[in-house]
Amino acid sequence: MRTALALALVAGFASVASAGLVTTHVDSTPGVTGTAASPYAYTGAGTGFGGDLGNGTIWLDSDGTNLQVGIKGGTTAFFNNVVLLIDSRNGGFVDADMEDTADGGRRASSNLANAVNDAMPTGFRPDFSLVMGGFGSVLFELTAGNTPGHLNFLSFNGNGANERVLTIPLATLGLSAGSNLDFFAAYVSDSGYASNESIPANPALQANGNPGFGDGQFGGTIGTPGYENFNRFVIVPAPGALALVGLGGLVAARRRRA
Repeated sequence: MRTALALALVAGFASVASAGLVTTHVDSTPGVTGTAASPYAYTGAGTGFGGDLGNGTIWLDSDGTNLQVGIKGGTTAFFNNVVLLIDSRNGGFVDADMEDTADGGRRASSNLANAVNDAMPTGFRPDFSLVMGGFGSVLFELTAGNTPGHLNFLSFNGNGANERVLTIPLATLGLSAGSNLDFFAAYVSDSGYASNESIPANPALQANGNPGFGDGQFGGTIGTPGYENFNRFVIVPAPGALALVGLGGLVAARRRRA
């Protein structure tokens, strides 16, 4: 588990950082689940496939036991696959470690653009992939390999609406109080043809046309530069737990003064 080191310094505000990490939201209301109006919302850029993802919104929230993942598309429907890559624990994998071609969701999860090993943001190594489209949503645990079906299937939800909220147990993602969840989202067809749409925005990616299969058509490239940026959601302890921590510190201080 990766733990947030400065929970007391930030609470519920977006922050902008350099070199990869773009926006951080800290869940200052544990126990309250999110909606489309959640304060923990993330936006992106790009309109290569019409703005389904680039003009859309992803929001995260937690009730202390589960993670809520909400998405609202920028158009009336998702015609391709939103691939939310999640870095939530130690370890993780990059494109060069994986090649699962059993279906479009697995293909995009293990190799965003079909023809190349895509560059990941510095310090970002995903552990899970949540693929969302008109078919619904499917969650995979990433694993190394190059055989069809090698990614671990975890769950499926048949809600294919343009706006939806999914619930995932924190334990499934290796998360608990104080954990960081890092993520970015790409938009890819079943065949592995990638749009220039992403959350968060990636200026170098959006500056060119769709990277497609990663072969540099239209002057674009998805390998280098490509998906350089990611966002962060910090899960904080429930208020009762924070109070206990404070009480423990007070008791310890009194003992030291005694």
